[in-house]
Amino acid sequence: MKRKIRIGLDFDGVVAYNPFRIIRGPIKWFKREFLGIKKVSFFVPRNWWQRILWVVVHESSVWPATGVERLRKMAAGGEVEAYLITGRFGLLEDNLYGWLKRNRLDKLFKSIKMNKQSEQPHEFKLKVVKQLDLDIYVEDNLDVVEYLHGKTRTKIYWIYNFLDRSHPYPDKFPYLDEALKKIGS
Repeated sequence: MKRKIRIGLDFDGVVAYNPFRIIRGPIKWFKREFLGIKKVSFFVPRNWWQRILWVVVHESSVWPATGVERLRKMAAGGEVEAYLITGRFGLLEDNLYGWLKRNRLDKLFKSIKMNKQSEQPHEFKLKVVKQLDLDIYVEDNLDVVEYLHGKTRTKIYWIYNFLDRSHPYPDKFPYLDEALKKIGS
């Protein structure tokens, strides 16, 4: 019998389609060119108005990404063991679980790992990917992909957006379905 492939998946932009992920590239460019920020870091909301804004921004992950049905079939067929690993902060916990339940995905994952302590998302993901000893982790944020690449034995798959498509990376895919096709082949 073939061994199940242990895969981790990011939430926003991988499991949930998020149209605003397209702005990551321009934000990264602005941070480097105008603010001089070269180190990977992510904004952490601290006060009440930042938290409200963060909740509103994350409501943009409105429907399941292309490939979620294939993921369901692969998990049900025993091909993969799926883990959800999201850098979302604890203030978005109800939002996350509500979305998963509405889209009948709350039972799909062997476990759901959420960044409840508001750690830097890339550092949180590296820690969890190592703890779970995954075969593959699927991520859509290029900064996170580059941070994880080579720091673990886990193969990192990147879901790119059309602004980043020319960036060279060995395991890049336009959406989850294409990454899952490669996993299943």
